[in-house]
Amino acid sequence: MSADEIVLPYLLQTREREDPARPFLREVDGPPRSLGESGDAARLWAGALAALGVGRGDYVGSMMPTGIAAIELFFGINSLGAVEVPVHTEYRGTFLSHVLNTAGVKAVVIESRYLERLVDVAGDLPGLRTAIVVGSADLPAGLPFEVLGAADLLAAADPREPVDGLRPRDIASVLFTSGTTGASKGVLMPFAHLRASTEGAWPSALMTAEDTNYLVLPGYHISGKVAVDSMLLAGGQVAVRERFKTDEFWSDIDTTGATNACIMGAMAGFLMAAPERPDDAGHSLDKVLLLPLPDYLDEFRERFGVRVHTIYNQTEISCPIVSDGFTTGHYTSCGRLRDGYQVRIVDADDVEAPVGEVGELVVRADEPWTMMSGYIGMPEKTVESWRNQWLHTGDAFRRDADGNYYFVDRLKDVIRRRGENVSSVEVEIAVCTHEEVLECAAVPVASEWTEEEIMVCAVLKEGSALTEEELLAYLGPRMPRFMLPRFLEFVDELPKTPTQKIRKAGLRERGVGEKTWDSQAKSPGGV
Repeated sequence: MSADEIVLPYLLQTREREDPARPFLREVDGPPRSLGESGDAARLWAGALAALGVGRGDYVGSMMPTGIAAIELFFGINSLGAVEVPVHTEYRGTFLSHVLNTAGVKAVVIESRYLERLVDVAGDLPGLRTAIVVGSADLPAGLPFEVLGAADLLAAADPREPVDGLRPRDIASVLFTSGTTGASKGVLMPFAHLRASTEGAWPSALMTAEDTNYLVLPGYHISGKVAVDSMLLAGGQVAVRERFKTDEFWSDIDTTGATNACIMGAMAGFLMAAPERPDDAGHSLDKVLLLPLPDYLDEFRERFGVRVHTIYNQTEISCPIVSDGFTTGHYTSCGRLRDGYQVRIVDADDVEAPVGEVGELVVRADEPWTMMSGYIGMPEKTVESWRNQWLHTGDAFRRDADGNYYFVDRLKDVIRRRGENVSSVEVEIAVCTHEEVLECAAVPVASEWTEEEIMVCAVLKEGSALTEEELLAYLGPRMPRFMLPRFLEFVDELPKTPTQKIRKAGLRERGVGEKTWDSQAKSPGGV
């Protein structure tokens, strides 16, 4: 494929020339934006950023809620040949400064509701030159970087067409994914990687120009990226809601006429837990990308009258394992290997394991630039991940004799909660900043909504009278909401190996106990 079909600003330009009036983006409660209007917005952002000295290869932060503005900003950044660094909108403190500093962000576009968080870490951002504030806000002075209002900047900007010479290998975004032994890692994602991920998640054979993707997943996740790319490729539309809400989901589908949506496991659980309605299947939604597949898959499909497919993916790779079209029956596998990829299941020495045995899944792609180009600012982590010329996923898999692949567990210490990958190390670091906490361990425990909940077992310093509720209140303003542990338990000591490393396996196996405090139940026990 040519660059015009892979590089996003070129693809938007092509679609715009074909039919500039065709609707492309809409927020659920607003009018649709045409391809021409989105193209104009991208050109205006490109001109505004260029006037500030942003150019090809520069890294531009974007801390914006899920919506049209964030998508059009993404196109505008890429139009300059610059790289978008979308920032999780719940990041604050060291989480926020780590992302901006690791990526070397020189300018950040930030929605006004998040501005105070940027001000809080202003002294820890030596490379940041400019903050551009979207929305009304009193612009602070006296910071080590310039703060500008987006409205005035855009009003004075000269629109810029996409720069020439962008290639599929050029980096579109840096998406930060949770670290397992330290801070989060920034995945360098080329345009070709984004396209390959899109073709795995939403195969072009399944998409038409009549489709509308209902998007509630943010642009700092690959799921949010591929939804937009898939509809741009097919000539369809994207209907955007800032975040998922159970009681708005089906009314949003009715309002927008959405035909396809990506639903995370927890979201499916919330929908199934809602009271049944006589017209549960009376809607336009037809194609659902559901991951992971729940054990109530048959009931989900029957109740809501939808077809379901699934994938296995990580931000670093590009959907090497996919279901055979829409799944039928009780399908417990992640799927089968798709064309263009090689995978192996290996032991600790990278020796291939026999069929049926559990090992780590490692991946290669046949086409260049269709997986990550590395971790920004972390060359050692890049080499470790790509050792022996295979991308090591850190996930335990097995394969049956028929070529079906089954996810078994995570080899690395990541907790999967409500569609988010949470580093247990980062949770532990945050908890241990409390002056009365001696040490702690964060582990996953089963959730009634599928996926996992976070449990923290902590040892308090001698004489401490700290309560679980006080610890949770302390953590609230210091870490993203999705990282806040649901379960807390104060223990006399943590189980350890002979070398004094915390033995988390025992805590995971034990799970929630009688003395475990559940923040949702506000009482011991919990689940």
